[in-house]
Amino acid sequence: MIDTAVMRERLFTMRMSEEEHARLDEVSKHYGLNAAGTIRMLVKREHDGLSDARATKTTKKKPKR
Repeated sequence: MIDTAVMRERLFTMRMSEEEHARLDEVSKHYGLNAAGTIRMLVKREHDGLSDARATKTTKKKPKR
């Protein structure tokens, strides 16, 4: 378990335009999450996609010449 001091160190603040905030609200509402949960979900999704892309890249065979 992470202690409170470490959690505070990991806290960050984002400034968003009205348009960006409206987008975040709409996506959050769609998934039934708050803003923090939505950001966590999207970051995890992107990270998983990167992992998949790396795995695919390493298993591709080089074309024969």
